[in-house]
Amino acid sequence: MTAATGQYRIRFAADPVQLIFFRAGLNAWLRGLRWPEPERIDAVLAVSEACTNAVEHAYRSAEPGDVEVIGRLVVDGSARRIVVVVRDEGRWRTRASERGYGLRTVHECMEKVRIRHGVDGTAVTMISRPVPVLEVDGGRSPDAAPPGPPRSAGALERSPAPRGPDRTSGEIAGHEPRDRSRRSPPGGRS
Repeated sequence: MTAATGQYRIRFAADPVQLIFFRAGLNAWLRGLRWPEPERIDAVLAVSEACTNAVEHAYRSAEPGDVEVIGRLVVDGSARRIVVVVRDEGRWRTRASERGYGLRTVHECMEKVRIRHGVDGTAVTMISRPVPVLEVDGGRSPDAAPPGPPRSAGALERSPAPRGPDRTSGEIAGHEPRDRSRRSPPGGRS
């Protein structure tokens, strides 16, 4: 985890106990980026749900494997976002029941979600909602990338995603997104 460079990476055994340690590391990374609390909580919840799905479902009929989480900070103009990819090497299971709300939660907490699954496993790519760029003396954000061509959120996934169907969604059909305008202003309470 390197908050200074805006990168986070962890690989852990698909064991429910490991989720506790993973969440603490992700939360620390976002705190290091000075991510606003409401959006930080949403991001930790969404990524945690994606990891929980991998732990509980990916290796059900096989030897337990690993879950890999790769996060990157993207600064674009006046906004910052994180792009997080959760990968496993297990098998995708078609939903047998309406038991859980894990993927619904992921979609509700993030701006964009893409799920790819195939013979190599599953990759869930999540892009957060934008948060303001941090300003410091000199007007340059401490998060800003070195001068050069801008990087877009879509260009961040470097390693190949599993081959197979691709499902992309920004919102859940028939479900209203949360009203974020009622949140407390930064640095104070309303």
